[in-house]
Amino acid sequence: MEFNIVKELNGQFDPIVLIKTDEKPKDALAPKAGRGGCVMSFVAQTIAKRKITAFGRENITCGGVSAGFGWGTGFKEEKDKEFQATFLSLGLDSAKDRDYFLNRLEKMPEHTKNMFLEGERIFSDYETAYENIQNRPFYDEGEYIVFKPIEALNDDEIPDSVVFTLNTMELSAMLQLNSSFRVESAHVLTPQASACQAIGVFTFGQAENDNPVPVLSPIDFAARAHMRGLIPDEYMNLSVSWNLFLKLEDLSKNSVFQTQFWEDFGNK
Repeated sequence: MEFNIVKELNGQFDPIVLIKTDEKPKDALAPKAGRGGCVMSFVAQTIAKRKITAFGRENITCGGVSAGFGWGTGFKEEKDKEFQATFLSLGLDSAKDRDYFLNRLEKMPEHTKNMFLEGERIFSDYETAYENIQNRPFYDEGEYIVFKPIEALNDDEIPDSVVFTLNTMELSAMLQLNSSFRVESAHVLTPQASACQAIGVFTFGQAENDNPVPVLSPIDFAARAHMRGLIPDEYMNLSVSWNLFLKLEDLSKNSVFQTQFWEDFGNK
């Protein structure tokens, strides 16, 4: 399918779409069942190489991804939640049960172990991390999440969201477009969350709002580390629910994209 907003942006990376489904595409790239790792390295292949990627409940081992893609809380027991809150804050320094935390790290590769010991430090302390985990949007539906290039979207397909990958000028234009029909000042969500959760459940939640806003990510360096081989560091993701995308698509036909400013700063 073709869209005016894609033509006007004319960026290095065209948008991709996210589709919730119970069927896995036969030609999709996917992690091997039971293998760990960050899903954003696969999503980056959809963005940069225009490959279809798919993720299912059966081939995800990370609780953060399970929660992020709308497959429950991602935790089998309370200890799993405590472990993630420890990692997302100060690592070993914030562990409530140091022996349990260290035991979970024993079989990890040395680099990964050191990362967990240090903590990702997205949150300043364990309590804040734990409370944030508690307050994540919650979904438990569908078997697969599929990412595909927007140009590969079939006429009969309705995606759940669209993910833009933008440099600073493209992001500026999209933020202006998103602001052009609003009267309030705050209209972009930047959740303190992993990249998969930002483009997943936090964007899913916006689809249910009367006044949905875009979600800006990634702010976590772990995800960026897995994407930087394909996506330059200066790029950001802006994910929008499908209903918001359709509104922005319509607005794009008479917008900043038809001004001299975009002629001067845009991708011509």
